[in-house]
Amino acid sequence: MPIQLLDHADSIRRTVAPGIALKRKSALGQFMTPAPVARFMASLFPPSALPTCSLLDAGAGVGALTCAFLDRWSADAGFSFRNAQIDAYEIDSTLRTHLDQTLASYPVRLPIKYRVLPDDFIEAAAMQSLAPRRYTHVISNPPYKKINSLSSHRFILRQVGIETVNLYSAFVALALALMRPGGQLVAIIPRSFCNGPYYRLFREFMLN
Repeated sequence: MPIQLLDHADSIRRTVAPGIALKRKSALGQFMTPAPVARFMASLFPPSALPTCSLLDAGAGVGALTCAFLDRWSADAGFSFRNAQIDAYEIDSTLRTHLDQTLASYPVRLPIKYRVLPDDFIEAAAMQSLAPRRYTHVISNPPYKKINSLSSHRFILRQVGIETVNLYSAFVALALALMRPGGQLVAIIPRSFCNGPYYRLFREFMLN
């Protein structure tokens, strides 16, 4: 029987989300992903015959997107990986506890290893951007929040050649920089990046 832990993660989301203070959600730019959206996003990856999957979920929340991806694999829906390594970043300690508990249910069912990482993704990814690219797949609902022109994030991004004005585009740019050639990325991205001068440099970075 296919393993479906996404519904469990979604029930956690519905329980936890109302208790998260609006001020904290605003500060972190948090928007947790409902199960139907997570399933749709996981379905967008083309079939893969890679022996090993290396998956990045940056800003993982309670794990809905990773669960959707793994549930698709367990259902044999176009993925034939022999094993997988997952890096799930989540800076919020409350969400991270639920994330770890959810992902802990998978290794007894699928040949995976996972890391729940408490680091600030922008800081961690910028440090790794010169290292060998390693991710074959990225699934992400990145935070949505403007980056102050004098913030540490803006300085860190500039150091690795990324100029952008919002966390979502920073997350996507860094994820792309960490992917192997031929890797696949599915992310929720507002359409605002398509037009206007603010995201011109991000568009150029992404197209390059």
